[in-house]
Amino acid sequence: MNTAPALHILGCGRAARAIARRLLADGYLRPGLVANRSLDSARRAVEFIGAGQPVARLDERIAGGWLMLGLPDGLLAPASLPQLPAAPSLVFHLSGSAAARVLRPLGERVASVHPVRAFSDPALAAKNFAGTWCVAEGDEAALDRLQPAFERAGGRWLPFAAADKAAWHAATVTASNFLVTIHALAVRLARQAGLPEEQAGRVLADLQQGTLESVAALGSPQALTGPVERGDVEACRRLMQAAESAGGDDRALFASLAQATLALARQKRGARSHDASLKDLFT
Repeated sequence: MNTAPALHILGCGRAARAIARRLLADGYLRPGLVANRSLDSARRAVEFIGAGQPVARLDERIAGGWLMLGLPDGLLAPASLPQLPAAPSLVFHLSGSAAARVLRPLGERVASVHPVRAFSDPALAAKNFAGTWCVAEGDEAALDRLQPAFERAGGRWLPFAAADKAAWHAATVTASNFLVTIHALAVRLARQAGLPEEQAGRVLADLQQGTLESVAALGSPQALTGPVERGDVEACRRLMQAAESAGGDDRALFASLAQATLALARQKRGARSHDASLKDLFT
């Protein structure tokens, strides 16, 4: 008889699909029920995961198993939580902004596990999951059970006491989503210079990857380089001229980023005589 906990899933979007595929890959957990927006979407989720039983709604078979919620943050609120037909032994969600305690009405052992990875492509996220930080908070008994499952799936476990989950979510959005926004701005500027979009995207992504490696090795602001950090007023003037040509929204975004970069540069190398000119230029 297989005594491994059954992993049941309610809400199977991109992140939940990728995580479920990894958690169920080696048999540490056994597949359970999978409920999504509809029975058809649950079937598609099971096809992607490679295991599980699609159902229109959860039933008494969730008793004693683990329940993973892949629901949108807006549904992780007391008034929106589902009424469960039986009691799981452990309930956890994947949200970066909602605290584990919101799940208290659903079970005695609750947790939040936030895998710090982009899930825009679930297949790619599952393939590259090894080494992903899994930032977790909640009941100690739940975390003790979840840790080996996520580590066997390839994750790096990082428990923390959640003083402000919204601030943590803002940190991950800044590091990931805003990076994509900056890349898109960079590609538009490169196209303005005459570089084809596809080439520009590859070149600039490689540049960003190298910068992130420097940040990982040196930290910020020590990884900062470039004309703003050097205090090169003439080079920065040309940058702002290019941003002006790009249009109002891009100009405003570029100027805001330049102002923030100047503040970071001053933190790294101290104030310089040209900083006032740079501040005026970026304003």
